[in-house]
Amino acid sequence: MGYSLNLPNSCTVYQAELIAITYACRQLTNYTDKHIIIWTDSLSSINSLTTLITKNNTVKYCLDILNRIGAQNQVELRWIAAHSGLWGNERADELAKHGTTSTITIARPIPQAYINKLINDKVHKLNTDIVNKDCPRHTKLILGRNHTKIINNLNRSFINNRKDYRTATQLITGHCGLNKHLYNMNKTTTKECPLCGHHEETVNHFLGQCPALAQTRGQYFNDFYLSASDIFDNIHITTIINYVNKTRRLMDPEDLDNTGVT
Repeated sequence: MGYSLNLPNSCTVYQAELIAITYACRQLTNYTDKHIIIWTDSLSSINSLTTLITKNNTVKYCLDILNRIGAQNQVELRWIAAHSGLWGNERADELAKHGTTSTITIARPIPQAYINKLINDKVHKLNTDIVNKDCPRHTKLILGRNHTKIINNLNRSFINNRKDYRTATQLITGHCGLNKHLYNMNKTTTKECPLCGHHEETVNHFLGQCPALAQTRGQYFNDFYLSASDIFDNIHITTIINYVNKTRRLMDPEDLDNTGVT
């Protein structure tokens, strides 16, 4: 005996396992005084059915039918290892595959995990579109393909530290107090790095190339010469900001006064 149903594409594997248990129990509602054992390879389903409190409607429906047949029978819910060659489990897998091609589709609530995935996919697409279309060339080079990861790390790491958040944003956009940017804004008369005096002081030079900062760079990045994009790709944003703060190059004038540095 076997039975297959086609579920909406929004259903998760976890939800499908609970629905399968529910429909199996519906076939047993007329039984009395039996010892019924229901096998499943979904440990998460068993855990959810044995919790004291649940807000999940799919779990509630499954619990209701289990309690109904359990009132007239001895019912056990047991775990079985998946893909272990046992006939019953292999047969269940065959029916599950058949269900994906069935024309009988049942309506099910959209799980929160699916909604979260849609939201995350949309946010990721918006971030990608912004980087690809609207971001300046410098920001694209800095963020590269890992822009979502870098931005998420930035938001998590400095949510309560506006100063470091501002510094990180300035480095990513290139709009910071380095001489190349200041020269473009007519705020200084030179593009050269004041530390080494040989190259334009860009973000790439400051973070990864300036020979005057090689020792500090090695201390924080475990390498003496890197590109800024490699640094942002492979090093956590907090370590990058710790390096920047150590150099004191982007400190505000009042902060420099407080440290006694001239």
